[in-house]
Amino acid sequence: MTDQNHCPCPCPCPCPHQWTQTAPFIPAWVQLTPSAPECIPNYRPVTPNPIFPSTATLPMCTPLESKKAGPGKVLITVSIPAESIITLPTKALEIKTIRKNLKITQCRFFNCVPSAPGIPHDTPKLFLGGFVRKDIQYSETVRQTLTTVEGTIKDFVVEIPISCVVDLGKHLIFPPIHFDQQQEYGFIRSAPLPAECSSEEKLLTNDPEFNLLSRSFLNSLPSCELLYYQINEMDDSLDRKPLSGGPCEESVFRTLQEKMIILFQIQLTFQTDHGHHPHHPDDHHKHSKSKKC
Repeated sequence: MTDQNHCPCPCPCPCPHQWTQTAPFIPAWVQLTPSAPECIPNYRPVTPNPIFPSTATLPMCTPLESKKAGPGKVLITVSIPAESIITLPTKALEIKTIRKNLKITQCRFFNCVPSAPGIPHDTPKLFLGGFVRKDIQYSETVRQTLTTVEGTIKDFVVEIPISCVVDLGKHLIFPPIHFDQQQEYGFIRSAPLPAECSSEEKLLTNDPEFNLLSRSFLNSLPSCELLYYQINEMDDSLDRKPLSGGPCEESVFRTLQEKMIILFQIQLTFQTDHGHHPHHPDDHHKHSKSKKC
């Protein structure tokens, strides 16, 4: 396309090789229709607060104490460290209070399996999981002068996940595991010998039919009860900056680094009714009491 200033034709009309286009036709009803207001979505920013980790390896922890607390009861004391980064939704002048609650969501007992001679012996394990619910109340600045700061109270709830596997050692005695069994059996069968053999003799052999005896023992899992817990924590601000336009000693922050030590006691209660399971065929003991792995 060429410009009219360089067109060799003296007339003001467009040159034959110059491309032109008329305005598109717009119906009157389209022109009279008001345009829809623009909808701006109100998205809230996603804060990088901790979530449950997706990993196949769990940390192993040694209990501070594990002892027998009565018939079929075992008391276990565990100390679990935790660390996390917490981002508040707005800038905080200071933390007013923090309320904490420990929630146990997993307490699964794994008994040890008696091994054959020459194979290393394992120890019973206890899988623990849960989270610490933190309710953080802090003050947010709304206006300030060189000598005063005015703020409002904000509330923020976050869940800090915890998990570990407790090694219960070899000194405790737990109820044994009863294993399912399948056993084949047959019947003797007599049949006449073929004609070429002596007719006075018979063939004694095993019945070719398939006979199977199956046994299933329903082992019971222990119940878990949380008896006591304490949480010792330290919260440090990572991005503290001076408050603009406020007193010189005041500052605000939004990101916290938290370190916690969670100490708690749980009680495992095992079923003590020895008549629940019949005598196991592989049990060579006269009594069906507990035995070590």
